[in-house]
Amino acid sequence: MIGLLRGTLVALGLVLLAGQALAHSAKADVIEDVNAKQLENLIDENDYVAVYWYKRSCKDCDKVLSELETIDDDTDRFGVHFVKVADKKLAKSYGIKIFPALSFFRNKEPIHYDGDLMDEANVLEFLTSLEAMELPDQIEEVNAKILDKIVEEQEFVAVLFCYDGDACNHGEHKNECRRCVKALQELENVDDDADQLGIAFVKINDPELADEYSLGALPALVYYRRRIPVVYDGDLMNEDKVLEWLVENKNTGDDDDVIDDVTLGLLNTLIDSLDHLAVIFYDRDESDDTQILQELENIDDELDSHGIHIVKIADEVAAREYGIENTPSLVYFENEIPSLYDGDLRNEEEVLAWLIEQLQTDEIEDVTDEMLDKLIREANHLAVLFYDEDDQESQLVVNELENIDDECDAKGVSFVKIDNDDEAKEYGIDNLPTLVYFEKGVPSVYSGNLLAEDEVLDWLVHQVEDDEIEDVTDEMLDRLIDRSENLAVLFYDKDSRRSKKVLAELENIDDECDSRGILFVKIDNYEEAKEYGIDTIPTLVYFESEIPYIYEGDLMKEEEVLEWLIHHMEHEEIADVTDEMLDKLIANEPFLAVLFYDKDDAEDHEVLAELESIDDDCEQAGVPFVKIDNDAEAKEYGIEELPTLVYFENRIPSIYEGDLSNEQEVLAWLLQQKNTDTIEEVTDEILDDLIANFEYVAVYFSGKCEEGQKCDKILDELENIDDDTDEHGMHFVTTEETSLAHEHGVKSFPALVLFRNGEPVIYKGDISDEDAVLRWLTDDDTLEIPNQIEEVNKRMLERILNTSENVAVYFYAENDKKSRKILTELENIDDECDDIGIDFVKISDDGIAEEYDIVSLPALVYFRNRFPQIYEGDLKDEEALLEWLIDNKDKGPASIIEEVDGKMLQSLVDGFEYLVVYFYDDNCPTCETVLAELETIDDETDEVGIQFVKTNDVDVAEDLGITHLPALVYFEGGVPSIYDGDIQAEEEVLEWLIKQRHEDTIENINRQMLYTLIDTQDYLAVYFFNEENDECPKVLRVLEKIDDEAAEYGIQMVKMNDRLMAKKYGFRNPPGLVYFRKAKHIKYDGDLYDDEDVLDWLTAPENMELNDAIEKVNRKMFERIKQTTDYLAVFFYAEEGCKQCQKVLAELENIDDEADANGIDFVKIDDPQLAKEVGVYALPAIVFYRAASEEPIIYAGDMKNEENLLSWLLTEKDPTADFIEDMEGAALQRVIRDSDAIAVYFYTEDSSCESCKQVLEELENIDDDTDRIGVSFVKTQDTKVAERYGVMSLPALLYFEHQVPTVYEGDLLAEEDVLQWLTLQKTEDTIETINRNMLEVMLEDTQYLAVFFYKPNCRACDTVLAELENIDDECDLYGIHMVKIQDAQLAKRYGIKTLPALIYFRNGNPLIFDDNILDEDLIVNWLTDDDNRELEGGIEEINGAMLHLILARTPLMAVLFTNEDDCPDCEQVLQELENIDDEVDMFGIDFVKINDPEAAQRFNILHTPALVYFRKKTPLVYDGDLLDEEKVFKWLTSQDVFEIKDEIEEVNRKMLEKLLDENDFVAVYFYEDNAKSEEVLQELEKIDDETDDLDITFVKIRDTRYAKKYGIQKLPALVYFRRRFPSIYRGDLMVEEEVLDWLQKNRFKHPELNLFMYATGAITFAFIMYTLFLIFCFRNPAHQKAA
Repeated sequence: MIGLLRGTLVALGLVLLAGQALAHSAKADVIEDVNAKQLENLIDENDYVAVYWYKRSCKDCDKVLSELETIDDDTDRFGVHFVKVADKKLAKSYGIKIFPALSFFRNKEPIHYDGDLMDEANVLEFLTSLEAMELPDQIEEVNAKILDKIVEEQEFVAVLFCYDGDACNHGEHKNECRRCVKALQELENVDDDADQLGIAFVKINDPELADEYSLGALPALVYYRRRIPVVYDGDLMNEDKVLEWLVENKNTGDDDDVIDDVTLGLLNTLIDSLDHLAVIFYDRDESDDTQILQELENIDDELDSHGIHIVKIADEVAAREYGIENTPSLVYFENEIPSLYDGDLRNEEEVLAWLIEQLQTDEIEDVTDEMLDKLIREANHLAVLFYDEDDQESQLVVNELENIDDECDAKGVSFVKIDNDDEAKEYGIDNLPTLVYFEKGVPSVYSGNLLAEDEVLDWLVHQVEDDEIEDVTDEMLDRLIDRSENLAVLFYDKDSRRSKKVLAELENIDDECDSRGILFVKIDNYEEAKEYGIDTIPTLVYFESEIPYIYEGDLMKEEEVLEWLIHHMEHEEIADVTDEMLDKLIANEPFLAVLFYDKDDAEDHEVLAELESIDDDCEQAGVPFVKIDNDAEAKEYGIEELPTLVYFENRIPSIYEGDLSNEQEVLAWLLQQKNTDTIEEVTDEILDDLIANFEYVAVYFSGKCEEGQKCDKILDELENIDDDTDEHGMHFVTTEETSLAHEHGVKSFPALVLFRNGEPVIYKGDISDEDAVLRWLTDDDTLEIPNQIEEVNKRMLERILNTSENVAVYFYAENDKKSRKILTELENIDDECDDIGIDFVKISDDGIAEEYDIVSLPALVYFRNRFPQIYEGDLKDEEALLEWLIDNKDKGPASIIEEVDGKMLQSLVDGFEYLVVYFYDDNCPTCETVLAELETIDDETDEVGIQFVKTNDVDVAEDLGITHLPALVYFEGGVPSIYDGDIQAEEEVLEWLIKQRHEDTIENINRQMLYTLIDTQDYLAVYFFNEENDECPKVLRVLEKIDDEAAEYGIQMVKMNDRLMAKKYGFRNPPGLVYFRKAKHIKYDGDLYDDEDVLDWLTAPENMELNDAIEKVNRKMFERIKQTTDYLAVFFYAEEGCKQCQKVLAELENIDDEADANGIDFVKIDDPQLAKEVGVYALPAIVFYRAASEEPIIYAGDMKNEENLLSWLLTEKDPTADFIEDMEGAALQRVIRDSDAIAVYFYTEDSSCESCKQVLEELENIDDDTDRIGVSFVKTQDTKVAERYGVMSLPALLYFEHQVPTVYEGDLLAEEDVLQWLTLQKTEDTIETINRNMLEVMLEDTQYLAVFFYKPNCRACDTVLAELENIDDECDLYGIHMVKIQDAQLAKRYGIKTLPALIYFRNGNPLIFDDNILDEDLIVNWLTDDDNRELEGGIEEINGAMLHLILARTPLMAVLFTNEDDCPDCEQVLQELENIDDEVDMFGIDFVKINDPEAAQRFNILHTPALVYFRKKTPLVYDGDLLDEEKVFKWLTSQDVFEIKDEIEEVNRKMLEKLLDENDFVAVYFYEDNAKSEEVLQELEKIDDETDDLDITFVKIRDTRYAKKYGIQKLPALVYFRRRFPSIYRGDLMVEEEVLDWLQKNRFKHPELNLFMYATGAITFAFIMYTLFLIFCFRNPAHQKAA
């Protein structure tokens, strides 16, 4: 029983568990329902969220839901969160109007699924495909599951393994995280390029998967090529190398013979990153191009095997950029240098052979003029041979120079050639062949023998390696002045000794100028110098935006010249010009202000000082300001009194009559002159000049006229018609002077006279009736001169063409004799032309012929209803010409459709609002029949204002994508529409044309027209339709309702029947609407039958907006954006006639995204009338609109300072935030450290300080003003910081400039005084005042500090202080801070007994200046002296300026380049190297450190830390281990590093001892600092190389005491050391051959061997003698026999 019960319980438990499991399973397979808030959180927290939108009580929704729930688990596995939402309002906010629907959010960006929701497999594919994951300009993040799927589906996948934000935020893998972020930023630049090449690019945070591949430290890049992974082992920070590696690996694994299609952006990247690249420029719509491409794909693999990558591009802009006029074309790029193939592209074997030949042979590439322009802009070093292919000498030169092509490549010089006479002439080249070298766009002409290739190579290498100022021709100079913003030009004489000396000095600063963006050239052309009024050679002229400044200092002092150039580059000043320069400026500048002054007059200088303050404002308004000191030039304009200001507008002068010392009134007057059409006041001299130079001049002679008199009121009336006379090409001026009036018969005043080509006509009517005056001035009878062909200007010609049906125009060159003779003949038929109703005029304006497509002058063109016909006969035969004119007039306008060519057609498209063009071909059998039909409706089209022309220019037809002729195209406002009906049914054609003209029709286009419109239109809406679909005509009728309204917003609407293009842009089954904004497109997903919704979508600011540019809008758009936007910044500009506008716009583009991120929309508008309506009278200008405010706010600061502008915008957006920011502690210390200029207000809110709050309120009033002058303002209650800087009583104000504090000692409640004081501190060279506490702080923080101790009421102190103020800036430049302090007690602590005094603290170590304290030059030299600067026990830190100074005077110098912001190893390396600092000093090597990225860049230091050894300014980079100080020490003191070629090295005692220890043979030149020693040294340096060959180390030492050690009493002297044994040279040191001979003899003597031989001989001799001695002296007597 118990067992049964137990079993029952177990079964029951199992049932319950099973139920729970089922319930859990059921719940897991259900898509979660969420509300709006939950959805928002999900989207914020998750990368991928799928949202199913449904309605309650919707059967279809339930069916779809049941299907989708079957894939819920699958989406979870791929990291996609799947939820459902039943919220119509929320759905509508995402553009969902039809239910059910599915949206997929990727990193908060939604895309909508437009497939079948019942097909769950397709839905799953959509949610997990790479296309759905893709985000623009971003590498998509995936998980392991999605990666597996992508690798399975995609052939080529690049995967970046890196850590994500969570791992980094928790402090894990800190270094790897930093590298990941940087690598990701670099690689996102190549994401789009990889996409173009068919390579998917994703990132993944999966350490386990990374371990599986043994990737080691992250980030790492893995490339899956057909599922096979390859790991990248290069530098991930070099995006070009990564892209090159991806391309190479793709091609090696690519079995398909398909040439990749690329965009222009990718093409430029590939050209930059690949050494060998072949590019085919083609046209998608040309069948021939497609066929040739198929042929060339056969050689793709062969090219890959040779390392040549081949791509194709169908982009007109790209083709134009490289000068490609016909497609297909093949261009081969080798190291970015293009070469154009001119053979048959159909023969792929020839193409392959040519490409391989280009790869393997040394050939100078041929380029087009467009390619050349691009190379000159982009290449640092470029050699260009201008040659003539048909010239024998040119061919010889080409053959010779091709021998050095490789050597040039090795030296970094790109070498190309061009056969183009016109391009050569632009550079002033008349004789071919000629070689020109360009360095960063600056040309230099080779003047030697081009057939001597070694000499040419030496010259080119010399140009690259030596700091030489390039020589230019006058034409080159003109181009450079026109195109360069900052240009220094030395006018010199190459045969003059003075010029040579100056040139040698200035070449020392050429590199420095380059680094600061100043181009430096020289020109040996006295005639060109005279054009600028330069009489003295050499002379230096600096051009800033074409405005010249002449240097008047000593050209031999290159440092002063450099300072002057930098000063002019960084500060705006009124340029002083010569009279010739002034004439050039008046001719070339549309607006110009000129101050005529006397530089010797003190009053004039005061006026000039005032006007200098408005120079920047004038520059921003597009009015250059210059000054001239030339009495004769002033008199030419009738100026008797100086100073006088004259404003020139299009060469017409106007004199300022007000107070020149009131600069604001002057500025207002200049801006009024520029922005309003006022009648200019002139003198008799100016008037005389105007009458002589201009065709039509209307003059109001007022006589003496006071304000309020009748003559003054008449002038006010005449001002109303000034604009109208301008439009008719007349100049309207006024004068009170009467001399010239009397000469022309004017007896009573006021009077009005019209001068027609110098002939006066006096007005007899009521001068106060401005309408009658205007009618008289513009009447043909008034303008016509009897028996003479009237001279007209451009405006007048335009007016005549618009008002007269028949006009004959004689185009001629004014100074051409032939033109004058013909004109004399033509005058004979002027009256006959008048009689038959033909207006005859002549024109000689510059550039006017080109505007009317006239190739050569003189020429006669007959215009009938604006249609031009050029006379081809003999212009001298006036009778034949008259007959031709009569014949053309008698043909009448209605008889035939006029024939035009391609150029003329383009002119007509631009000039006529409504134009219809019949395209035909002479070989077309039906074209003549169709033309006959169409000519029957020519009259009717004229009646409705449509001009009808015909052309047989097939190229123009092809450009429009027209492949079948005949064809009819209607142009409205330049936008084409193709007629697709029966062209022979003329009545239907007429009906269609009238409908196009009068009704809201959308133009019909083809594919080629679409590409053109995408390139040319800012906003383009394209309606894709299908004639077979019944819906399409209905939708079209709806869209035509909004066509005109869209046009008002600047949106061009067109339609297109092209299913392939529709599919390309996302519509498989048209109808569909695509919106292009600057070539970027978006699809319309709403209801096409809702015209209001479509218009709202097209004109919605968020759809018009582009991330990478400030949107251009028109008035209508502007009004709409203003209504829908809370915060709007508007840039008012002019596309023409405003030089500053484009420069300012380029700066503004940098802050567009930041403004957008802060909720401020930024747009630009070219509408002067609207600008005036909002109070803007000078362009460019920025106006800010706030929804809550009725009045806009105009920005009054520097528009080129983008940071200040952004700060102003943010302040205007939220004025409540415009308070002085409160800071304390570390944040306050950091902002003081990082700010160049900051004011800190110390205060407290407690009751102990009654005035603190009141002072704060006052100071808040000047916060904006301090921002404008570049001074940040903060406040603090931090007592510790206050005590640190010695602030004992509150409130207090301290100003910090580069961390150096100054105390404000005035009344803090007088905010104007505070502002004035801060402005003075910021703008003038004042030495900061500090107290004792501040000094203690600065001694801790400041490495080099000069402290001036003074006392109050001390005249000597004031005098010294004034001198020191002059050198304050110079000290700052060298990193030396100078301050002053009143503290006698502290002075005594340092042993100072009398004041004033100066102490120099180096890392806190004091040094008292004990010389003449009034000599500022002496003080600067003392402060920067190496002995005073150097500190014991540490490597000194210097800045860029100090480095420049030390390099100039220190022969041996070791510099450690560091980077505090991004160099983890720098600190450790520094600690190691400080161990050898003292030892290195002993060898005469100055050891310093520098943290200056600009200085590092100047010496090509890319990575820090880096050690560079300078020997006489020549740098050598250490490539060993910086942590091994012994190796570093050996390297610095080694002879190999120490030696400088062709120079005797300078040593000190320690270095000499080392050399004597290490070398057997050393020659030492002992010398002192005098002329004789220098002369001897120059002679000895001639034999330095020969001594090296003898293995003798040759050095010099300037050490008199050390010389005495070797017994040398008289210097200079030469000592030769053989194994430390000295030998003194006793001969003449000036005869270097004898010195060399002596050294040679000493080198090859063997005294050691001789001594040994002598010793051996002596010993041998002694032994012999001793033996003889023994034999003869100690011989035994004979033994006697015993008895």
